[in-house]
Amino acid sequence: MRYLSRFFSALRNDIRYQIKYGFYFLYAFISAVYIALLLICPEAYKGTAVSIIILTDPAMLGIFFIGGIWLLEKREGLHGFWGISPLRPLEYIVSKAVSLSVISTLSAVTIVLIAFRGTCNYIELSTGLFLGSMIFTLIGLLMATYAHSVNQYMIIVTPPAVLLTTPAVLTAFGITHPLFDLLPGTAIWRVIAHALHISGPPALWIFLVLPVWFGIVLLLAGKRIPVAMLTEGGEKI
Repeated sequence: MRYLSRFFSALRNDIRYQIKYGFYFLYAFISAVYIALLLICPEAYKGTAVSIIILTDPAMLGIFFIGGIWLLEKREGLHGFWGISPLRPLEYIVSKAVSLSVISTLSAVTIVLIAFRGTCNYIELSTGLFLGSMIFTLIGLLMATYAHSVNQYMIIVTPPAVLLTTPAVLTAFGITHPLFDLLPGTAIWRVIAHALHISGPPALWIFLVLPVWFGIVLLLAGKRIPVAMLTEGGEKI
């Protein structure tokens, strides 16, 4: 119970922090822009457009926002309190991933509800987006620990973001390869497309790709984040 209490306390603080710095407003604004574009999109292309927008917008905004959050915390000296904080590394990491993934999932579901008139499996959509968003957020968090400014972070994070999303976009337009499905971006798109009923059911192992990637990036983050924190906040007591 003590661990859950610390985690939910960290989650509440992360959500308040994101509200304070306007991340919810940004998500709402960007979602409204995409909804407006989709409402005037021809019906013949709407399914593909929705799937790509959800992949490259709500599902992946976390990879860019987490860099800003990390650097803001660093600038405000919050990492300096890491040495005396009771929060464990895993709790800090998962809290960041969950808080941004909640916004991403809500944004995507809102876009589909308002702008997509076809049928949708919202449970599958939400599950795939939530897990996919956590993966990209953790990748961004890892990259952020090596950056000293927002500009440097954008330079560092853009190549992996492009690498992970380009195969998914190509797949959406019918240009694909079996190896593409090993990447998290393509796996997310497969789940989105199936949930929106714009493609056939993905192979069962597609649903295993996202948990495997989540385990990998969580392991890497669990090793990197404490090291990055300790360089700023001193040894954990």
